[in-house]
Amino acid sequence: MLLDSNDNLQEVFLGCFNHHVATAEVDATPEQRDRLTAIAKSAARDLQPLHQRIADARKQAATLAAAPGIDRAALEKLRAEQVALIDNASKRVTQALADAGEVLTPAQRQKIAERM
Repeated sequence: MLLDSNDNLQEVFLGCFNHHVATAEVDATPEQRDRLTAIAKSAARDLQPLHQRIADARKQAATLAAAPGIDRAALEKLRAEQVALIDNASKRVTQALADAGEVLTPAQRQKIAERM
């Protein structure tokens, strides 16, 4: 899902995260649900600044594209920065998924995997 700068990343992340747990009918205990919600909130908080930096870079790319001349070095620098940001975001999401996996039982994880 692509987000625009008006989206609340925490709500989107929590919604997706909780949707998979709830709709998979994994019979999570209240304690598991609380722990999973805390994991999702923490990840969303960590991802929010990255989301803003990506939005800012989109504006910078537009400025570079509209310039009278093409600054290849600036475009390459921007591209490299964006790759690093996306890599950091991917690492944080992976960490959240691993943390959530440790909260769930193997049978619960299997139910989620079957519905992904």
